[in-house]
Amino acid sequence: MLRFSVLASGSSGNAVYVETDKTRILIDAGVTCKQIEAAMNEVAVSLDKLDAVLVTHEHSDHIKGVGVVARKVMSERRKKSDSCPEIPIYATEGSWHDLHGLMKDYDVAFRKIVQVGEPLEFEDLLVVPFPLSHDAREPVGYIMYHGSSKLTLATDLGYMSSRVKEMIADSDAYILESNHDVNMLRVGPYPWYLKKRILSDKGHLSNEAAGEALIDIMSEQTKDVWLAHLSQENNFPDLAEVTVQEILDKNSKAVRLHRTHPDKPTPLYEVKPR
Repeated sequence: MLRFSVLASGSSGNAVYVETDKTRILIDAGVTCKQIEAAMNEVAVSLDKLDAVLVTHEHSDHIKGVGVVARKVMSERRKKSDSCPEIPIYATEGSWHDLHGLMKDYDVAFRKIVQVGEPLEFEDLLVVPFPLSHDAREPVGYIMYHGSSKLTLATDLGYMSSRVKEMIADSDAYILESNHDVNMLRVGPYPWYLKKRILSDKGHLSNEAAGEALIDIMSEQTKDVWLAHLSQENNFPDLAEVTVQEILDKNSKAVRLHRTHPDKPTPLYEVKPR
């Protein structure tokens, strides 16, 4: 079975845990190692069981805990065996430009390069990176395949291109950005340059844009959507959910919407095979 928990999601930091019967990965570590470990414990998973850490891009709310998490995993493992290899870290070359500074003493053999469209093969999990439109060096989202199940993580994108829509369509579940309410952002306290950045094609998906994107990518197989990366200054969970639901209702689309949180994990969810 394919299972996952959104350990943390929001402007303050992001992390997602994904597992199958044989594979356990962490996608992003944008909060402290302590918070990630506590969140994983809450869904009954031990940090030292991780097989890999994948990174979407180099912004601090996605990588600030990567180095500490990797070292913590190895520290715990070496209490049991001195011969444990380091945990591999996967990121694009663009993201590694900034990650190298956090991983100065990390064995280069375990610094893995991600390339768009080239699958990462784990024992019983296939992960396909896809490009995102965001103001980072080389940002990616990830599609995860296990048997007949398909899960997509798509946050930090200013808009969703037709290429991306084609790649991520027909997923059983989505972890999808619903970052801001446009009106709240426009009248809010952010300086204009930051508002322009968020509203741009290299910024973040609004609630409306998330709902409209779902209309294009959902299929009859799509059962659940987690609204992620909500701004704590320019959005409310109720508003995000209501806005997306209204768009779905107008287009006669049915799916279960779920909330994510900056400071606590979602329950471990099982993606049912088709």
